[in-house]
Amino acid sequence: MEYLSALIADRMCKNEIIREDDLIFYAYSIQLLLEKTIGLILIGIFALVFKAFFEIAVFTVVFVVIRRYSDGFHCKTSIGCFILSVLMALSTIPVTTWLIKYPAVCIAGVLISMAVILMIGAIHDPNLDLPEDVFIRHKKITRILILIAGHVVLCLLFLFSNNRFVYYSALGIIYSALSLLAVKILKGEVSANEKT
Repeated sequence: MEYLSALIADRMCKNEIIREDDLIFYAYSIQLLLEKTIGLILIGIFALVFKAFFEIAVFTVVFVVIRRYSDGFHCKTSIGCFILSVLMALSTIPVTTWLIKYPAVCIAGVLISMAVILMIGAIHDPNLDLPEDVFIRHKKITRILILIAGHVVLCLLFLFSNNRFVYYSALGIIYSALSLLAVKILKGEVSANEKT
């Protein structure tokens, strides 16, 4: 993936689309875009095979919207991230099947996850040095998002306790909280800005 993204960025530089000073930045950005695109395509293929395409799509949307601002656990390598993302999406199928049998566990999981996300707010991506004001804004947005999404999911769990889509959206919240906790437990504080 690194080679391909460097090749594309080099081509963009030769065609004067980007400056040579920005070559490394664009190569890295293209690599991330390619990895995410291929990961989503693979997740989509597996979701179709397991007949859970729309359910996993709901999970992915909820997870990505929260993760966009909260950030979370990052693997050391891009292949690790790729594998973990696919396994995480696929794990929602058996976990949801189990949670449907125990809706009280799901409700408790959402409540605990909301509390975790509200307390942590956001963490610093070690690959992205956000200015302090942007980081504080991300924390606020994360907290607003989790209050809205959490309450909507909780209401839906009470109203439609047998709907699979509701459980997949609940898992989006639960996995977001687990991702934040993983950073706190495994890596400790990433940045001094996290104390805000």
